[in-house]
Amino acid sequence: MLESIRKYQKILMGILLLLILPSFVFLGVESYMGDIGKDTTLFKLDGANITRQELDNAVKLKADRLQQQGRKLDSAMLNSVPFKQTVLSEIVQQRLLAYEIKSLKLIVTPEALANDLTQIPEIRTLYKDGQFDSTRYKQILASNQMTVDQFENGRRYELLSRQVITSVLATSISSRKVAEKISQAFEVEREVQVLRFSPSDFISKVKPTPEELDAFYQANISAFQSPEMIDVEFVLLVANAKDDPKDFAEKADLFANLAYEQPDSLKPVAERLKLNIQSVKGITRAGTKGLPADHPLNNPKLLAGVFNSEAIKGRRNIEAQEISPGKIVVARVANHQAQAAIPLNAVQAEVNKQVSIRLAGELANKSAQEKLESAKKSPQDASGFAAAKWISRNKPTDLNAPAVDAIMAVDIAQLPAVVSAPINGGGMAIYRVTKIQQPLKAEPKVRAEQAQQIAQLSAQAEGAVYFDAVRVNSGLKQVNQVK
Repeated sequence: MLESIRKYQKILMGILLLLILPSFVFLGVESYMGDIGKDTTLFKLDGANITRQELDNAVKLKADRLQQQGRKLDSAMLNSVPFKQTVLSEIVQQRLLAYEIKSLKLIVTPEALANDLTQIPEIRTLYKDGQFDSTRYKQILASNQMTVDQFENGRRYELLSRQVITSVLATSISSRKVAEKISQAFEVEREVQVLRFSPSDFISKVKPTPEELDAFYQANISAFQSPEMIDVEFVLLVANAKDDPKDFAEKADLFANLAYEQPDSLKPVAERLKLNIQSVKGITRAGTKGLPADHPLNNPKLLAGVFNSEAIKGRRNIEAQEISPGKIVVARVANHQAQAAIPLNAVQAEVNKQVSIRLAGELANKSAQEKLESAKKSPQDASGFAAAKWISRNKPTDLNAPAVDAIMAVDIAQLPAVVSAPINGGGMAIYRVTKIQQPLKAEPKVRAEQAQQIAQLSAQAEGAVYFDAVRVNSGLKQVNQVK
């Protein structure tokens, strides 16, 4: 239901991204406008707080949405500071936008809201013979876990957000002359010869010593670890299509209570409800690759539960969890293997490979530097270089960005000239630039695309300046760090 609303929200969020505002899913106007508790404050904005509890709730909501979209989530990632920081940034941007709407005293008239609602196909079908089916309207919203007020407030907020954003975009002015000059710079071509010094060409010339291998192993020991793993036992209660919802609810309560009251074993709950005790070994915090994606032990909530320090230490049943509608599971940790360093003799082949690549790269760079110094003294000497080819920023061929930058930075009054740049994957390449030319004919399609990108960058810059001012006016202040 309401797929057209979700599609509209994606379009709106795309515009927000253009203004350097992270995309988000609407959480409800009420959550933007007030303080939701007395938890530790992370940010203050316009006299209200963004609390740690609000962040925790938003993280959980985002994790649920990502899971519903079929994304496989790592519990360690969900609990990481970078993930929480991303969600917090979204909350801050939402509050800033709400603050600006409030400051501008913008409103949505009943007529404007009614017109907006009739653009939604699922709602438009509720009008029959001039009458609106309000009962069906409430049922549709209830099936999406919303009340009429929540839904209509959300639509008002989106309309106001759109008004603010489009107003900011309208102030952006991009110069056609500037776009033309930039396109010309991207079109200019330079004739280049390449001489590459790749580590693979020097790998046979290096032989790591035992001391070099040990030093590398010790310096990178965090990369040579056996992962933390647990063995888990669990009991799964699944609703039968023929079950009465009330009967299943009672069974689910009994299931959860038995597991809680007798936490040292799953046997009592399994015997009482005639369920099988299942087990899986070698589970990591990221789940288990050999299991289906919808397996209970690939569920982020359940993984977080069994990897909880108390669950590992106490080896008791964790709290029953509903992993999907009609599926409830109770689990316990049967065995735990902490993360540990793998001995050097077990990973010697990999260590030798990595050290050899590093030494070969150093030798390649040394050889390249010697050739570069020689070539700069005699730029007319093309010995060793490959056949010449024409490159431009629009058509870099197989050259990476650092190479193109170095080539384009050459003084055209000093040709031929020699420059160097790192190769992707290690090593270095030397580039001999001999000629420069402007193409006889421009490509209209490419120029049009570049003009559009320049206009977007102009709008992005305008939006950044605008929302920087909003941050100042709102009194945005960080009080505590994310943990």
